[in-house]
Amino acid sequence: MSNNIHNSSIPKEIIKDVMGKIDEVERILSPYLYPLTTEDRHRILKMGDKSLAFVEKTGELAASNPQFCPAYFNLDDLNVDIADAVGLRALNNRLEQLSREVDDTMMLAGSEAFTQSLSFYNTVKQAARDNIPGAQPLLDELKKRFIIGRPKSSKNEK
Repeated sequence: MSNNIHNSSIPKEIIKDVMGKIDEVERILSPYLYPLTTEDRHRILKMGDKSLAFVEKTGELAASNPQFCPAYFNLDDLNVDIADAVGLRALNNRLEQLSREVDDTMMLAGSEAFTQSLSFYNTVKQAARDNIPGAQPLLDELKKRFIIGRPKSSKNEK
């Protein structure tokens, strides 16, 4: 009996349907998204939970005390940024949760496939050592692709 947990393949139609929905979400959101460079991501201020509370309170106080707003301060822009920071945080949390579950399932499926493959490989290797007919060509073919313990090539391999 196998200890294989991931034993039901996701139908290709489901993957295709989900990819289409992701494309649709991307199409809907793309006019509002601003991709950052790596440099931008390092340079800009980051807002976490504590700073979000500060920013929200600043918006409230600036609206009720406009005399303290600098000349270049734009309360409407601040309110747009706050609304999107809050709204996108909820969206991002959902996407991260889904991404984690997809990644976990992909990792589990890969682990189980690799474990099964190693079992087959080791059986073929033993059969070749025992001179079982037909085992050596299988071992030769699998050895070309067996990656554990092999030094990485400097060439781009796929």
